[in-house]
Amino acid sequence: MKKEASLSIIEDTKNHKFLMIRHHRGINKGCVNFPGGKKEAGETMEDCVRRETLEETGLTILNPVKIGYVEFPHFDFYVHIYKSTEFSGTPHDKKDEVETFWQDIDKIPYAEMREADRDFLPDILAGKKVNRRYIYDDNFKLLEVINL
Repeated sequence: MKKEASLSIIEDTKNHKFLMIRHHRGINKGCVNFPGGKKEAGETMEDCVRRETLEETGLTILNPVKIGYVEFPHFDFYVHIYKSTEFSGTPHDKKDEVETFWQDIDKIPYAEMREADRDFLPDILAGKKVNRRYIYDDNFKLLEVINL
């Protein structure tokens, strides 16, 4: 069964910061990226990105706009990327799962990110849309990047 998920890039345009998370468990343990997660049955992708963002960060995003799509066919995992610049609430950590933090745009911790995130994020931050396929082996080593 195809596993679809969302990724939520939230920009505080007044302070030039992005809301990021550090994972405390799972396949991304120790890595930094953005809120998101798997789509539930009967849910639209926009519903998914709103729910996952709220669950992981405490923020309600008000204007999610789809800006990308990345696939990981080896893991049967397909991710829809959204960006929001309007939100309400105060970010908080989700105990034992993720730590949330605001990061300056010029201090994104690329060295702590997965290879795919490091690959597509600069394009997104430059205002471009992304549509890519990432080919990994069983040991999570990136073998190839394909623009779709």
